[in-house]
Amino acid sequence: MSIQLPFHRARASPTRFHCPQELPATSLSVQSPQPGWRTFVGSPLYLSGAAPADGPPDRLGILRGEDGIRIKSTWTQKYSLGGRYPEGKWLRCDYGAMGEVSLAMRLPDELKECTVVGKKGEHAGEYEFEISCK
Repeated sequence: MSIQLPFHRARASPTRFHCPQELPATSLSVQSPQPGWRTFVGSPLYLSGAAPADGPPDRLGILRGEDGIRIKSTWTQKYSLGGRYPEGKWLRCDYGAMGEVSLAMRLPDELKECTVVGKKGEHAGEYEFEISCK
């Protein structure tokens, strides 16, 4: 006698991505636009945004997520990554109060959706994000 168990398709667990929480002041460089001026960067730039993007960061192709869920000080945003992305799917991490500086990395083409969970960070204008994609 044999026992047959139902076949279940293995579900891939989500892949997690992490934006650096800050860009240290020592990693930032500003060139003076005029002679005679001296530049100084006195503090880091803190993470202020994270989202999937259509193409590399200079395209400014931030995707619009579905209407998010907000519970107290945490919010969740889902992004569908179906369709064509000729320049690839990217994760963009923005720094500074208005996202003045971005870091980005190309995501695997096979990803179909990402979920971003955000909450207020320790410093003014800083946010923390958990990013998972499948």
